[in-house]
Amino acid sequence: MSIAWEDPPAGTARSGVTDWRRVADELRQRPGQWAVVATRPSSGAAATIAGAIRKGSRAGMPSGAFEARARTVDGECRVYARYVGESS
Repeated sequence: MSIAWEDPPAGTARSGVTDWRRVADELRQRPGQWAVVATRPSSGAAATIAGAIRKGSRAGMPSGAFEARARTVDGECRVYARYVGESS
C-alpha cells in the first residue's frame, strides 16, 4: 500500500467539542423541553455523552438535574437532553 499525502478536512481536529455550560444554561431556560444538544459519529459515542450528562460529569450539569437520551434519526446519532430541575 502506498501513502496518500493530503491535509485533513477542516474542523476534524475539534469535532465533538461542546460548550456544556452554555448548553446547560440554554436548557434551563426551557425546563422539561427536549433538545438535540450534540451529534456524534456513532450511536455508542452518542450514548456515552448521554450517560455523562445523566451522571453529572459535564460542566454545568449536576447529576439528576438533566435527563439525556441517545437516538439515531435518519442515520444521524443524536444526543437529546432536557432540564428537569435540581433537588433542594
